[in-house]
Amino acid sequence: MDWVMASDATNQLLNGVLIQMSRSLLQYASEASMWVRAEAASAAGKLESVAQRQRDAVGRLARLLDSRDVAVDFGSFPTEYTDLQFLALKSLVSGLVNGQRKICEAAQGVLVRLQSGGDTEAVAVLGEILAGQQAIESELVSLGSTL
Repeated sequence: MDWVMASDATNQLLNGVLIQMSRSLLQYASEASMWVRAEAASAAGKLESVAQRQRDAVGRLARLLDSRDVAVDFGSFPTEYTDLQFLALKSLVSGLVNGQRKICEAAQGVLVRLQSGGDTEAVAVLGEILAGQQAIESELVSLGSTL
């Protein structure tokens, strides 16, 4: 089984991606009070939808790590996010896109390392998660054009 061969370093890399997703600006924005014009209310719904998909990806990584008997660390939100209450969603879009781009870049880097390490289970899971995160990035870019 692949999980038997998974090293602590591999699992730490996976947990690092999990933390980036679980404590992203997207997750913070979905939990905070964002202001949206009435005519752009569908944007808030879209934001919640993509945030839920990201939470689902976090859950998938957490289950993989748990199956490997790894204590999962979900991290904490950066302190600079605490000033982002009651802001217009429009003002956060560039930060959401940039944050999502960083998640994708980090996941891509971890995926390359996993591919060279031979952990096929983690490669498959992270590859699917990366594709989903890239789709979220595209959707956030599109969301910005509607606000």
